[in-house]
Amino acid sequence: MSVLIHSNAEVFISKNSNLPIARVITQETGSGACELWEQPLKPGDVIPMHYHLVEETITFASGRIKVILDGNEHEINADRDGTSSLLIPTRLHHEIKNIGSNPTSMIAFFPAVQPQIFPVRDK
Repeated sequence: MSVLIHSNAEVFISKNSNLPIARVITQETGSGACELWEQPLKPGDVIPMHYHLVEETITFASGRIKVILDGNEHEINADRDGTSSLLIPTRLHHEIKNIGSNPTSMIAFFPAVQPQIFPVRDK
């Protein structure tokens, strides 16, 4: 078992959002079947519409976030309501935006190693 410090994780820049994502738990850190990512979001940052071939669980401990899930808008206010999570089914199109005035961070869990991000572009 390992204790993994998020700030020491490998970071990549998402081709979908051009924002950094830290890959905290990966095959390289000893995982055989899952990944955990952390992604900071400054006010106004958007993760554009995309999907994955596996389900995803996202958790916010703070902030105000707008989430579009398959065309339906939802607002998460973790500052008011406390830590909040989403379960996003396989292939569901989703978009995330920090609509608050403070930075936030999202933790994303995938039940697969090396999950891919598939952008959804307007036609």
